[in-house]
Amino acid sequence: MSGNGFLVLCVAGLAAYMGMSWERARRALFDVRTGRRRVDGLRQAANRERFHAYLIVIASVAAIFMIARYR
Repeated sequence: MSGNGFLVLCVAGLAAYMGMSWERARRALFDVRTGRRRVDGLRQAANRERFHAYLIVIASVAAIFMIARYR
């Protein structure tokens, strides 16, 4: 497998992981809105998951940029 093919597979894997993390963050945020008493814990979990999703997006964009620039 060529290097570009491997990088594309890695970016696709990161995108799938980001989608799962974002969905967990969204669910945690909506749990807060339902009025549960665990508001602080759920908000922290949502923020943590959202932060992880942003990191994954930034890493994916950087990888795509590096592929496009140094090709």
